[in-house]
Formats: sequence, C-alpha cells, structure tokens
Amino acid sequence: MLRLYSQGTMLTRRQPSGWRLFHEERPRMSSRASRLAPTPRAAVCHATAARAPHLTHAPRLALAALDVLFLAATATCLWGALARPALAYVDPSVMTYTIQALAGVAVALSAVLGVVWRRARRWLLRAMHVDENAGKAVEGSVHALDADDAAAHVSADEAARELTLPRKPFAPALSWRTRLILALVCALSLAYCVLFVAPLEVVIPGSSSLSFTLANVWLPLIGLAALVGTAIALASSAARGRAFDVVLALLAAICVCTLLQELFFNGNLPAADGSPVDWGNYDKAHAFSAVGWLAVIAVFLVLAIRRPLASRVASVAACLLIVIAQSVGLGMLGAQYADALSRPVVTEEGLTTVSSKSNVIVFVLDMFDTKDMDQVMATYPEAADELTGFTWYHNSLGSMIPTRYGVPYVVTGHDFDPTEGQFTTNDLESWFSDRNLLDVANEQGYSVGVYSDSVTYGARALEGKTMNVHELAPFFADFLSCARTLGGVGLYRDLPYAFKPTFWFTTDQLNDAVVPTDARSPENTPYVIDDPGMHERFSQPVLTVSDTSEGGAYRVIHCQGSHWPYIMDENGNRVTESQDNTALVSQARGSLDIVEEYIAQLKDLGVYDQSTIVITADHGVWPWNHARLSKTTSPILLVKPAGADSTQPLQTSNVPTGHIDLPATLEWAVGAWDGSAEGEMGSSTTMASSTPVFEVTDEDRPRYFYWNDHDGKHDRYLVEYKVDGDANDFSDWTFTGNQYPVDVEGYN
Repeated sequence: MLRLYSQGTMLTRRQPSGWRLFHEERPRMSSRASRLAPTPRAAVCHATAARAPHLTHAPRLALAALDVLFLAATATCLWGALARPALAYVDPSVMTYTIQALAGVAVALSAVLGVVWRRARRWLLRAMHVDENAGKAVEGSVHALDADDAAAHVSADEAARELTLPRKPFAPALSWRTRLILALVCALSLAYCVLFVAPLEVVIPGSSSLSFTLANVWLPLIGLAALVGTAIALASSAARGRAFDVVLALLAAICVCTLLQELFFNGNLPAADGSPVDWGNYDKAHAFSAVGWLAVIAVFLVLAIRRPLASRVASVAACLLIVIAQSVGLGMLGAQYADALSRPVVTEEGLTTVSSKSNVIVFVLDMFDTKDMDQVMATYPEAADELTGFTWYHNSLGSMIPTRYGVPYVVTGHDFDPTEGQFTTNDLESWFSDRNLLDVANEQGYSVGVYSDSVTYGARALEGKTMNVHELAPFFADFLSCARTLGGVGLYRDLPYAFKPTFWFTTDQLNDAVVPTDARSPENTPYVIDDPGMHERFSQPVLTVSDTSEGGAYRVIHCQGSHWPYIMDENGNRVTESQDNTALVSQARGSLDIVEEYIAQLKDLGVYDQSTIVITADHGVWPWNHARLSKTTSPILLVKPAGADSTQPLQTSNVPTGHIDLPATLEWAVGAWDGSAEGEMGSSTTMASSTPVFEVTDEDRPRYFYWNDHDGKHDRYLVEYKVDGDANDFSDWTFTGNQYPVDVEGYN
C-alpha cells in the first residue's frame, strides 16, 4: 500500500518583526506536514525562499500605500455611520433612524473593502513577482512513500494519531513589556473614545447653548484620557497568561460597545435641558443596550479563552480601527462647526454697573409662570416688600416657547411673522441683525449689555450692538472641573442605559462647572446662568455707578428662575437637585430674591427712581413634549417705570397685556416712543400692535401665542393660539387651526 507524504517541510528561519508583540521570539512549525514528519534542520527545503526575492524598497512602499488607502477607506465608511449630535440645549444622542440605516450600509461596505484589499494585495505582489510566502513555513510537495519503508509508516501513523488529540491554542507567554504595550493600545483607545471624542462630539455641535468651546477644553480632556488610559494599562499589564488575554479582550470589547452605543443605542436619549426625565420610559432601550453589550463582551471573551493569539490580534486591530474612525469623524465635525467655534461670547462686562442718569433693567426669570408667582406670594408674603412702585400684570401672555425663541423676542422686540409660512434659522438670525430694541437703545445713547446663554444665533450681530458680546482671550478650563463634568458627559453618552441616570447632566451644569468665574476680568469671563452664584454675588454691595454713556445703562439679565432642575432654596442656597412643586416654589422665591437684592442696591445708590425695571420670563410653564397645549402658560410681568412713586407697595392689574407690549414699553423707557410703532422695527409684526403696558386699557383685546410642537428632540411646528380674555383661564384659549413648520438649525 502506498501512502502520500510530504517531501519535506520548512521551518520559519526568522519571525517577522511585526508579530513579535503577539508571538515573542519562539520558533514554531506552522504546517500540518511539519507535525507529521519533522525533518532535521539540515534537510530544510529552501525552494520557496529561493524562488522569489524578499521585498525590496519599492514593493514595500507600494504595499504600504495600498494598506494606507484601505485604512482610509474603512475609516471613511465607519465615519459615515457616525451621527451629528442635534442641538436641544445640548443633546447627547447621536443617531436618527436614517443614520442607523446608513451605519448598516457602512459596516457592510467595510467588509467588502476588506475582501477587495486582500485580493488587491495578492494581485500587486504577483505583478511585482514577489512571493508572499517567502520567509514563511510552507508545506512541501506531496509524494508517495515506499510500501516497504516500515519506519516511515510507523512515524506517519503516530503523527496521524497525534492530530486527533486535543491541542491547546498556541499563545506564547508575553513579557511584561509586551503586555504593557498591548494594554496601552487598548486602554488608551478606550479612554480616547470615551473621555475625549465623546465629550467633544457633544461640545462642538452644542456650542450655541454652551459658554465655552472646543478650544477651552481639548487640552484638559486629552490629559484626562492619557492619565486614565495609562492607569488602566498599568493595572491590566499586571495580569499574566490567560488572565491577561481576558483583560485585553474585555478592554477591546468595551471599546467596541461604546461605538455601538453611540451608533445604535442612544437614539432616544433625553436632551440635557434640565427637563425632568422618567427613566422608566427607557426600559426597552435599557434592555436592548444591555443585550448588545453582553453579546459583544461574550464574543471577545470566548475568543480570548479559545484562541488567545487571535484574540490579541483582534483586540488591538479593533481598537486601532475605532480610533481612526472616531478621529476622522471628530475632525469632520469640527470642520462642520468651525464658524461656531470662533463665535463671540457673552461676557460679564457691565453686569454690575448702572448709571446715575437713567437705567432700563430687564430681568428674564426663566419659565417663571404667573401661577408660580401666585404660589410664591401665598407662601412668602414678604416677597414683594422691595417691589415698591411696581405693577404686577396678572393677565400676561407670552410670545413664543421655548427659551431659544422667547429670549430673542424679549431682547430684540421681533417676533414670528405668520405671513412667511414657516419659521427658519434666517428668521431667527434676522431678529438680531435687523434694527431692533438694542439699536433703539444705542441711538438714545445707552450702554447696552445682554446677559444670556440663549442669544447665540445672534452672537455676531450682538458684537456690534452691545458692550459685552465679543471674543474672549484664550483660556483652558480647570482640569479637575473639566474632568469631573465633561468626563461624566462621555460616560453618560457611551455607557449602557443602566448607568445613564448616574451621569445625567444639564447644559447649565456644564457651563457652571467649566467656565471660570474667579481671577478673570469681567470682559474675559463668560456669562453663565447660575442663580445660586448670582444670589451670592448680589447679596453683597457689587453695583457701581458709571456715567461713561450719554443716555444711561440698558441691561437684559437672564436667570434660571423657576426652570428645572430645582437646585436653589428660597434663601438662594445651592441644594440637592429636586423636581417636586415645593422645590419649584422655593427656587422661584430664591430667584425673585436676586432681583430684590439688585433693587435694594439701586436704592442704596440713589438711582432707583430714575430706573425702569421689568421683571418677566421668556415663557411661562412648559407642558413638555405635547403637540398641543393642555393648560395655560403665562410669563410673569411686573413693571416699574422711571418716575413711579417708590413709596407705593406692589399693585396688581388684570389688563390684557404681556410680551406683545414689551417692545413699546422699552422704547418708552429709553425715550424713543412716539405713540406710533408702525414700521419702526423693520420686520417686527408685534410693534404695530404694541403699547406701553401702563397705557393698556381693560378693553377686549385678542392676543396670539405660538406653541412649540416638540417631540423631545425636534421642533416640528409653531402652533398658533388665540387668547381672548384671561391668559390664566384655559377656556379663553383657542387653537386657530394654523401651524407653521420649523426649520431652525439644530432643532429640525
């Protein structure tokens, strides 16, 4: 009987240097034939090595170029699956259903690219007459054994039986240095994606709602990623043998899971606008993300146990590929928002200065509803003690909701024009660029300061109309504060749903933590909404008189008011976040106390009588996430005109007024009101019907309000309501049947 057997085998003469991290320098026969009948070193066949030369300089460059092209193409495919975060204050979500579909296409295309790359590489080697097996262990030619050669038969039988025995996967022991290098690759990749890329993918597109940009936080974040990654790598490298392979695979699995979390599992994350979150509504998303994470981790761990060498290669390759894809995506995102990253910033310049000539001060207490004021007055009767000379207009109707539209209305005096048929980004920006209330104040010789984080759509226009909106001197955020807050943003975004409540954040919290408020001049300090900090500031005599302007001081100051989350008590002290009604009333009282402290200082300086002060809100209560209104929403409106009797206590009026009359009231305050607003404010439709509040009568007066049909992430329509009667009686509200599409950048 004849048996077929290999003529000879080749031993690997040297290990390719690129594999030493995984193999160490330990010779190994790689072919089945070599296990069947090992031959002495003297009998090694060198036919393959002699058949083709080793790679010369030119072929190496050609192969390197091909590999770079493949990596770039793969990274581009993966980047195409990454989402662009939307702006809803700050939105940590990254995916829409459309992008999820594109992600599947990108993954499939990446697999196709892999096949194409391997075939193209083989074709290139053949074209250059280079044998890809040169220097490797390969099987020799098969030949027939002599039937009379008993020794050969016995050797072949023993070798065949050996093949049936279970074999442990080949995984040579690694030195500590090698383990550290492998761990550094995976740990730094993970830290880079979670603690650097993830926070910046929130910060960059969220710059319209943040008081800082990429330039202020990139260095602390890269330092944080380096420290955390290095610490994890050092700890991981202490493991040996199979334990190290498991740890390495776990790091790579988590890195892969964070990318999958961004791409597929974060589609319904709540926006970081402070609105209450019922995490019970995310049970399905919780289960979906948990199953995905467990499945990926299980695959990597099984591979590490059964095929440790392949696991090492797969872990390192997966991490590097994800880093490339994330870096490309981050770079493209930065390029997309390059203009926003260099925009002017609202600073504190002029915040604590007033004039001895005339002052027009507008306090915007966010979401402070008339019914909230009713509760404050019932619980804290002394709340109105400092409001002498004021009139409280109880029948007050707002203009638009939410803050991103309400504050620009109060600042500019412009409103939505229904004849346009839709509400767009250009419309919102034009409110600031067209002639508006700030221009009127400037024309009257007033120094103008606007202090709000909700005017970024008009930041460039405001740069020429205010004293305090301009570019800042460069600064880096405090490392510890940045690490604590933005590091938490990365964890919130990339960890599964089970951990998200722990790291949930609000936009205001980011601003408060990152933006420096100490040891910087007011003109280089960004203004952030921080009511406890504001209360502490104005509890001391900080207002000063400055008469550098011809007319006086015109200020618009935006505070948190009764907006969630409730983090301040009635005395202005910072407290643990809460969401109940008692906390709402306490915070509302504390916010009103900020105004009272300011007023007390005006009185101490002797400039109260010549000051017009308006206390209002950007909008009233916000019945969150409803297509139609279910109850009234009425912003507070209290006004003290200059020259009012400051000895009189707070008065109450029920005339039908509200935001519609703010433009005329403020024009009157700066001395520009002539009784006719027709055409005075360019495209403003409000001014034609606006009247100073103290001239409004009890006559019936239909007023209009535009509700935001918002699905939790996107503004869909402005829904028109007509109010004919009491703004606090929902029976006097009527849906007109008109609704207008919203196409505002970041919210559509």
